[in-house]
Amino acid sequence: MKEMLCDFTSIIGVSGEEQDVVRAMAARLKPYADEVKVSTLGNLTAVKRGSRPGPTVLIASHSDEIGFCVKYIYEDGFLAFDKLGGVPENLMVGRKVWIGRNRVPGVIGAKPGHLMTPEEARTVRGAKDLYIDVACSSAGEVRALGIREGDRAVFADTVSEMANPDFLCGRAMDNRAGCTVVCELMKLCADGDFAGTLVVGATCREEVGMVGARALGHAVHPDYVIAVDTVPSGDTPDQPRRGLLPISIGKGPAVLLADGCDCSHQYGVFSSVHPAIRRAIENQSAAQGLPVQWLSLVGFLSTTDAAEYAYAGDGIPQASFTIPRRYSHSPVELLNVNDLVDMACLLQGIVEKENETISLDFLAD
Repeated sequence: MKEMLCDFTSIIGVSGEEQDVVRAMAARLKPYADEVKVSTLGNLTAVKRGSRPGPTVLIASHSDEIGFCVKYIYEDGFLAFDKLGGVPENLMVGRKVWIGRNRVPGVIGAKPGHLMTPEEARTVRGAKDLYIDVACSSAGEVRALGIREGDRAVFADTVSEMANPDFLCGRAMDNRAGCTVVCELMKLCADGDFAGTLVVGATCREEVGMVGARALGHAVHPDYVIAVDTVPSGDTPDQPRRGLLPISIGKGPAVLLADGCDCSHQYGVFSSVHPAIRRAIENQSAAQGLPVQWLSLVGFLSTTDAAEYAYAGDGIPQASFTIPRRYSHSPVELLNVNDLVDMACLLQGIVEKENETISLDFLAD
């Protein structure tokens, strides 16, 4: 799984241009799935039919990552750009970037510190006030490199092992970690010895508004869905209020019992774990002796595709099953690969054991 994660994070797949990520996932899934499809929107699904009748479960990650989009090429060779997704503005200045599939190197320019006023040194500049420098002196030179308006760019970073090799850091852990888990799950369930149908998937454009999730829910129309994603951990010195984010990396995957933005925010998104899916996760955690962390995360600009699955079809029972990681939406997202392994095992148990008897009756409790 570590090798797969490193492979997936090496691919550039910013929202709207996830093709290379989807290709890599499809190649991993085809040896084990009965069928693999990619929709015209960009959603990926792989189906494995079980040996006995039972419900259809969709277990899906999202394939995109945050990044940038080339907005305009100046005549003197500099690039204006937009952010795509929640890139923190205080992390942009002075960063190396890769542009397009050919990974043309660039840097987000910074005014020399010697020339800054004290006020400028304290000010965080947004994308509209910044530019990318690709060391060209004209727009023609830029275009000769293959760069054009609309090309995506990402922070130039690859995965690094920490001193403890179970810990990995780099860009796009959100959500290539989830992509790794769903591909591993299909491999684990390849013999089809379970009830019902397993559909694993990867949605497009999650980082810019969960665009793919509702469409995938309508297309698959599963009996229930588990959205696999990452979640900020609260185990760093800048998170002194333990109750705010009571989870840590390396202590198991986390279930978001309730998450989304409350009514004081611009967006009205919210998801809540279905009681039957919560029981299934609890059952497998106990049966396999694997840890699971539990939290609610309401009132922040943070949610997962689960919030959109709730609107698909007749309203799909859903859960957000997440991998804790530090330094969210930065080029150095840090996680523990054992959390991915544990999640894959728990999901395998749900498919192979819980699917046999799961009751999605909301009044069952």
